[in-house]
Amino acid sequence: MHLMDGVLPLPVVAGGFVGAGALCAWSAYKIKDEEIPRIAVFTAAFFVASLIHIKTGPTSVHLVLNGLVGVVLGRRCCLAFPIGLFLQAVLQENGGVSVLGVNTCIFAIPALVSWRLYHFLCRWNEHWRFAAGVISGAMGVLLSAFLVAIALRFIGEGFDSIAKFVFLAHIPVMLIEGAMTGLIVQFLARAQPALLKDIR
Repeated sequence: MHLMDGVLPLPVVAGGFVGAGALCAWSAYKIKDEEIPRIAVFTAAFFVASLIHIKTGPTSVHLVLNGLVGVVLGRRCCLAFPIGLFLQAVLQENGGVSVLGVNTCIFAIPALVSWRLYHFLCRWNEHWRFAAGVISGAMGVLLSAFLVAIALRFIGEGFDSIAKFVFLAHIPVMLIEGAMTGLIVQFLARAQPALLKDIR
């Protein structure tokens, strides 16, 4: 799911840093001290989820958890991704520092969509919490894969087939993460409902 150093043109890389900076500034606005441990825990979860890779042709897939991170952290989720991605780039050589901004946007924007989608569905009916988690978790992966495919189109037409393959390879991940997110939010709703409070 990561884009690597040296594959994107400079304007796209620069635009990624501008977009990521804006997202992080908005995410950090009026942050409270008591929110920091929760952000740290889900940043760690996002990082750990990337440790196990399954090779699929020219790419590899792994759990992403950006939908879950978005649901639990709300707009604070944008702070988790650059830290997790930086650690992945430095410690695992996944992604890269020069594309940190673009990769942050690829994960953060879908996470924000998952956050709003989850709370929108739960407002209709609290008993839909599991279904809302499934849909939101799957949506995070689906949109991230779509954004990666779009970014690969900026490289040139030769990457069209890779862009399609990356998107299709993440469909099983989307289904797995949807089920995981549904189960986790259902558990948190019983054990720690404060973690699912809508953070605006």
